[in-house]
Amino acid sequence: MKVFSVFGVSQSGKTTTVEGIIRELMRRGYRVGSIKNIHFQGFAIDTPGTNTWRHRQAGAEMVVARGLRETDVLIPRQLSIEEILTFFDQDYVVIEGISDTLIPKILCAGDEAEVEEGLNDLVFAISGRISNRLSNYNDIPVINALSDVERLVDLIEDKMTSCLPFIHEVKQCHACGVSCRDLASRILRGKATGTECLAKNEVVIDVGGQELSVDYLRQMHIKNTLIKVLANLDSYDGDKEFFIEIRKRNNGMEV
Repeated sequence: MKVFSVFGVSQSGKTTTVEGIIRELMRRGYRVGSIKNIHFQGFAIDTPGTNTWRHRQAGAEMVVARGLRETDVLIPRQLSIEEILTFFDQDYVVIEGISDTLIPKILCAGDEAEVEEGLNDLVFAISGRISNRLSNYNDIPVINALSDVERLVDLIEDKMTSCLPFIHEVKQCHACGVSCRDLASRILRGKATGTECLAKNEVVIDVGGQELSVDYLRQMHIKNTLIKVLANLDSYDGDKEFFIEIRKRNNGMEV
């Protein structure tokens, strides 16, 4: 799964850019998910007086509203980006409005001052209103998501690699010899590859003697799911490695 962020100040063209990217990725046959970061402190989808609100007021840690055409999961706290990404299994996830993560970014801006304010070493493209009059800024392509979305998505396909383990710089291992930010920046510039990250193989899946290639986010989803199950067992020791074997049955017999 490949993850990138579209960020910038308000009214810079972020949502329009995200819409264009999603449509073009879908047209190319990819499965796409999105995350919208909302900065309004009082934001809540649920409203007082609804049945789901009453469930939460009674103490439910998570409430699921299941309708005929939509299912909403209501969790009364802010989840980390890592936690949210475990819900996805799409080819691409587009995040709107997040700038403080170690993932590739598209900066949306209205003018040069906004570009300078948001520019960093993880920005691989610039879009938004400024793309109506510029095509390049300090060797970074400026691409209009309305008139030239194909070129923007070509660049996304070229630059994206599987997500690195440490998205927020809080926890890093430096096993590769550099920081996660440095590695992510080098990957974007074509000076490194995702295979240089030595922390990505926490989960190994072997099927019939052949190891499967599993990206880091799916590894974490598998790991966290198994740990939740195993944590309820009396003999589980979270400090030790564990091995799980799923045996194939043939006519009721294990083989």
